[in-house]
Amino acid sequence: MLDSYRLKSFCNLPLVCHKKINPVETSNADVPLADPGMYQLDITLRRGQSLAARDRGGTSDPYVKFKIGRKEVFRSKIIHKNLNPVWEEKACVLIDHLREPLYIKVFDYDFGLQDDFMGSAFLDLTQLELNRPTDVTLTLKDPHYPDHDLGIILLSVILTPKEGEPRDVTMLMRKSWKRSSKVILSM
Repeated sequence: MLDSYRLKSFCNLPLVCHKKINPVETSNADVPLADPGMYQLDITLRRGQSLAARDRGGTSDPYVKFKIGRKEVFRSKIIHKNLNPVWEEKACVLIDHLREPLYIKVFDYDFGLQDDFMGSAFLDLTQLELNRPTDVTLTLKDPHYPDHDLGIILLSVILTPKEGEPRDVTMLMRKSWKRSSKVILSM
């Protein structure tokens, strides 16, 4: 049975969705990786805990970049002089396949200089349950120093399948990127 409804995403884009009503829980393990369908990933960047100090005063000015493949899909605001920042920022990302993980990189902002790397983590999108809010705790690592404790990042995510014409999806992706890269939505 198909149920049609209008959905207002975090990107403020009105989307018309056709959702199959299925009484059985669905995870991405049931979806083949070659699935041509689109997905919307709604991300809430909650906070960081015990992040690495990169400035002389024993603090950092952290911000977070989200990438899929080599494309940056969202960048958070900078929280100054804080190793336990609270962002509570929301973004939505349209994804055309689940093979590539969401790559999270944390940096210390340095005015006029190159920003310092504070750690990174991956979120395997194939492990998320569809249509189910999930709280995620990611341990930050540095590939050059795998034994260093660089803190954690806390997120909430929801992965939703999207159906539609490929042309319409392309336009939604462009609008989503334009809005999410220029407008920071916060609670």
